[in-house]
Amino acid sequence: MNHIQSYGFTQNQLKTAAAVSMLIDHISAELFPEIIVLRIIGRLAFPVFSFFIYEGFKYTHSKKRYFSRILGLGILCVAVYYLYSGRIYGNVLITFSVSIIALYSISVLRERITGNRKDKACGMAFALGCFICIYFICTWIHIDYGFCGVLLPVFADIADSLEGKKNGHMALVGFGAGLLFLSMQTGGIQYFSLLAIPILAMYNGRRGSIHMKSFFYWFYPAHLAAIGIIALSIG
Repeated sequence: MNHIQSYGFTQNQLKTAAAVSMLIDHISAELFPEIIVLRIIGRLAFPVFSFFIYEGFKYTHSKKRYFSRILGLGILCVAVYYLYSGRIYGNVLITFSVSIIALYSISVLRERITGNRKDKACGMAFALGCFICIYFICTWIHIDYGFCGVLLPVFADIADSLEGKKNGHMALVGFGAGLLFLSMQTGGIQYFSLLAIPILAMYNGRRGSIHMKSFFYWFYPAHLAAIGIIALSIG
């Protein structure tokens, strides 16, 4: 969000809570699949991290570096998962990488739409081409949370761009609409992911005093590897 407030949770606090939620979810999925309440707790992780993909893309100094870092870690996670499961799995970092491509296509369209007729046509063609490719990628390859999951940060970005006064509220409204659509499509316990919206509403717009960016980047592959080793040792 663009506004800063003195109360609420920092980005670090929200991401830490999401990381704990994700850890609980993945431990449950691999070791205790019958305990549904643990999977329900895990539904909070994806929307929180997805919202901050929108924020990260918006404020990063290098969109190419931001994309390559997340994609690289996503590919590493594919390799880690393959080692202990023998399956290729398009994990959530791959989802976020594709989300960044979608956000980039929207930013190109936004830049070109104010230009001449040729610029507008090129911008629209580029954005449309990107979204068609993304759709078919999500159809042909298993991408975590699918096409709707990829578009979640885009909902926030578009809603924020429609808001006259930039205070970040509309971004969360748009994101909530996208999350509801995803929940309706997925069904089941995914509806519990909607509980992330009031949690994100308490975001105070601050990153936090401790630099934790590297921790959050490496937590995903590290915890997957640890859970995989445990699953193999007791399997």
